[in-house]
Amino acid sequence: MVGTGVNPIYVLGVPPQGPSGIQERWQSVLGRAEWIYGGKRVLGMLPAGRRTVEIHSPLAELAAHLGDHPEALRVVLATGDPNFFGIAEYLYRHFPVNALVVAPALSSMQEAFSRLKMSWHDAFFGSVHGRPLEQAVLWVARHEKVAILTDPRHNAAALAQTLTRAGFAECELHVCQNLGMGGENIAKGLAKDLQQCPDGGFSVVVVRNPRARWAAYGLEDSQLERRDDQPGMVTKKSVRAVSIAQLHLGSHSVLWDIGAGTGAVSIDASRVIGTGGAVYAIEAHPRDYAILCRNLRQHQAPVYPVMERAPAGLDSLPEPDAAFIGGSGGQLASIVRYLDTRMASGTRIVMTVVQFEHLAALPGIFPSGYRWTVQMVNTAVMDPLNPVPRFQPDNPVFVVTAMKGVM
Repeated sequence: MVGTGVNPIYVLGVPPQGPSGIQERWQSVLGRAEWIYGGKRVLGMLPAGRRTVEIHSPLAELAAHLGDHPEALRVVLATGDPNFFGIAEYLYRHFPVNALVVAPALSSMQEAFSRLKMSWHDAFFGSVHGRPLEQAVLWVARHEKVAILTDPRHNAAALAQTLTRAGFAECELHVCQNLGMGGENIAKGLAKDLQQCPDGGFSVVVVRNPRARWAAYGLEDSQLERRDDQPGMVTKKSVRAVSIAQLHLGSHSVLWDIGAGTGAVSIDASRVIGTGGAVYAIEAHPRDYAILCRNLRQHQAPVYPVMERAPAGLDSLPEPDAAFIGGSGGQLASIVRYLDTRMASGTRIVMTVVQFEHLAALPGIFPSGYRWTVQMVNTAVMDPLNPVPRFQPDNPVFVVTAMKGVM
């Protein structure tokens, strides 16, 4: 942490009308400030002649400047509530908290819900300001009411496009722009109809999805659309259960499902991974990709479909914490080598093998530094209509788990 000197660092929330609307008790602090830090728009509202520093990435420059002037009276201006997806979190990590004085204004979220005449205690709150836009799909899939802070790049139109592509075209969006300022506007419509919504960014978008739910883990095979000519081409429920357990997924895991097929593994895995993680379903075959997308939409699964042939085309995806290989298109060795370059020590690759003789090739597949195990999943289901108990066995499947580095 950086020392702060004699004076505390004042972090003042700025209401929509600008610094002139800061609470009266803090106006004298702002008036006496020797250094004022803030975004370009907020600093532009100050009288001429003030010593200012514009806040931009990397924030380490802000911390360094604050630390270089320990004796000065320093004021950091932040829109709304600095504790709500704001600068305060960063400052708490880099300065002693007892040397920070934080005075919030009304957040834009509060302003938005008051305009919409809508309660907000039951909403999920998120921000795509400088964060992956696709993460909003997980929030909307699981929460009926979601409030999202946007930015000029990840604006309301981009959000509507992302939701529409992911199968959430019928969700209702309330786009609240320029709250409390000139040009205030609130647009309402379905995601599919707001994909060209004019929005300069920094809006609050409230999304309503009446179908939202935390779906139960354990999708039935019969609930999935499959190829008419190959109805058995699906990772069955019992095999999925073992495979997903072997992946060691957590609430923030990023999973790549390579050769996703029907999306069975992706959908069930998404019911384990929380809103801090992500599932990418990668499928190269156009017909299978179409089936995958229909299954994701049908089950409102927070999964990102990717039509690519692995390992090509995966460079843009975030680093995976785990990978499941359901199909490789004959490229298993190159896929594993590619995954080795993208995955950290301690992560896992899980794959399914149907033919016993293919197990002999495993030693040549994994790079040095991997340890792997094989489990045979062999289940049978009893026919309840037969007066004599008889079990109909499924074909055995071998679940291969490879662990990189640390066991």
